[in-house]
Amino acid sequence: MLVNLFSPRGIPADYRHQQGFGVNTYKWVDAHGETRLVKYHWLPTCGVASMTEADAAAVQADDLGHASKDLFDAIERGEYPEWELHVQMMDDHDHPELDFDPLDDTKVWPEEMFPPRKVGTLQLNRNVANNFAENEQISFGTGVLVDGLDFSDDKMLVGRTFSYSDTQRYRVGPNYLQLPVNAPRNGPPATNQRDGQMTYVVDTGGENPHVNYEPSAMGGLTEADYPHPDEQGPELTGRLTRARLPRTNDYAQAGERFLLMQDWERDDLVGNLVANIGEATDEVRRRMVWHLFLCEDELGRRVGEGLGITADDVRDLTPLETQTLDDGERKRLENLGANGPRDVEGHTMTHCVPNEHRRVPG
Repeated sequence: MLVNLFSPRGIPADYRHQQGFGVNTYKWVDAHGETRLVKYHWLPTCGVASMTEADAAAVQADDLGHASKDLFDAIERGEYPEWELHVQMMDDHDHPELDFDPLDDTKVWPEEMFPPRKVGTLQLNRNVANNFAENEQISFGTGVLVDGLDFSDDKMLVGRTFSYSDTQRYRVGPNYLQLPVNAPRNGPPATNQRDGQMTYVVDTGGENPHVNYEPSAMGGLTEADYPHPDEQGPELTGRLTRARLPRTNDYAQAGERFLLMQDWERDDLVGNLVANIGEATDEVRRRMVWHLFLCEDELGRRVGEGLGITADDVRDLTPLETQTLDDGERKRLENLGANGPRDVEGHTMTHCVPNEHRRVPG
């Protein structure tokens, strides 16, 4: 995440040229209860374009809302922005053959192993008529699902599923799903709730409108049938635990991403890391250079040069108490700064599509 964020990929040129990536892993469920793990990707049809920090500073000096204005103006001109929706799929089990946990939100799935499949296209073909009604009251949440989509055991998704809906109930109101911008397109919402802020419909369907609980012998609401069996996916056995993920592998994908970047992206990443890490204490600076050497020799060396820190200066640092290094990471630590570049031949990572450098004139 840090290698991606501090590179130009963290500063899209505008919204039309921005990729989307669902961090969380969901499940697709068929009518027989068979499941597949899925990750979603949005790819702009007009291509990906980013700015360096210097480019962004120059743009923001004149227009703080440049990305919103660009999107609005493009739609008004009839140049409707489009994104292709791609899905990666994986069999629903632990995948011991991988060197990372597929439900770890800090990891991506290699595309040569799990190729993205195009499943649809999103087009923005009109601007909102009322910004508050159609924009400010939008209430996204990971817990609002359609048939055939379900939650995986992704730890962060489990937390978000409660917190996002709870936040929208607090921010907008308990009946936020009744608002047109949040309601289903093909039918009225049916939450089995009664009254509260912004209520303007009552769940009906031939039931007794005076009974808002179930089950009831007086014709109250009844829960709809699920479109898939209650039992789904693989059969699991084990103990409930609060232990850390066993396959953390914190450094490999960061190093691979660095090597798969374009030259201008690597240059900007190094400059951003040097500038920001340089504001920290000496202890933090040394530890960050240690981390970056474990990611990739060149990344650690170049950031270290900018901070005046070499591999020898941090070689004696021991792993953090919360870290558990695997055999490969311990070997890299023993040979810190002289491991050679990682092998990325034939490797394709999420977000490593070509990135246009959107330079600012002057």
